[in-house]
Amino acid sequence: MHYPEVASGLYVASPSGRPSLSKVCVLERDLEANQTRVEVEIQSGRPHQIRIHLAFAGHPLCGDPLYGIGGIPKLCESVPIDASFAEDGGYQKPVRPVPGDCGYHLHAHRLIFCHPSTNEMVEITAPLPPILKTRKELVKETF
Repeated sequence: MHYPEVASGLYVASPSGRPSLSKVCVLERDLEANQTRVEVEIQSGRPHQIRIHLAFAGHPLCGDPLYGIGGIPKLCESVPIDASFAEDGGYQKPVRPVPGDCGYHLHAHRLIFCHPSTNEMVEITAPLPPILKTRKELVKETF
């Protein structure tokens, strides 16, 4: 599918596509905000994999400018600027975001891969931004 400003178009879940697997674990449910924090482990690393799989299952990422419920791309929709966006110290959200822009809450907390030259396993961990921490993690930090 074509999306303005995205040369190669969008990816979608398709029976004819390459196989991919996402393991999802619920960390915290916020019924008041109708949001759930999850941890996702991917095995295959396909483009937009987490976003598409969660949206396809009926749980799109908060603020995702491209994928809605069912994993269907939102084509050319105008996305309003969210004034609360920078609460995690992020960048100003673009009016018409494209993949790679800020706006949805997705963070690579831990990456593990085999180094291409040394064949050693490499693990990189990046701390979670406050907006992605559970209430329990935030309380623990204050003590």
